[in-house]
Amino acid sequence: MGAGQSVRTSAFQRPKPTSSESFIEEEPGDHHISISNKMVERLVEDATLAGGAAAASSQASLPTPRGDYRDKIYIEKLKCMDESHSEITGITINDLSAIAARIDMRTSNMVSVDPICEECKQKVIQCYDDAKLGADIVKCWDTVGAFTKCVQEAGTARLRARTVREARERARRTRHVAHAREHALRDLSPN
Repeated sequence: MGAGQSVRTSAFQRPKPTSSESFIEEEPGDHHISISNKMVERLVEDATLAGGAAAASSQASLPTPRGDYRDKIYIEKLKCMDESHSEITGITINDLSAIAARIDMRTSNMVSVDPICEECKQKVIQCYDDAKLGADIVKCWDTVGAFTKCVQEAGTARLRARTVREARERARRTRHVAHAREHALRDLSPN
């Protein structure tokens, strides 16, 4: 057992001897067994498999494959990891979905006929074509990185421009509403 593993201890009590039975007296500390968490997981998995096999044989249906139980275990582990990550970062799946929806809404009708980062794109294509002819593909790393950075900067610039446009439009609408409210109040007030 490694030093980093935790240990669960379980105490088992032996039955009290009756008058017809005689047991050898043992020390009270001899009734403890140490089991690692990994062993507990295996025992639970084996019990689950045995319970599933017994239920399947009693129902005369097709036995559930062992892979299904492992999938369930992995799904449960992933859920626990997701919950702990959500607790640490403070971001939930709903938060991420809302952010993705907001980004999708902002980028859904972005129309641009101008290609972005055309020169970087050509350099990446040329690098990969050279790699097919025998050059080392790892050398394309910097070219791909430059292309990625160019695309991210172009996307950021477009989002900023759109946000500025939307803010101007919102301000214009607010001014129009305020102006209309002013005229309506003037028309309603007695002179």
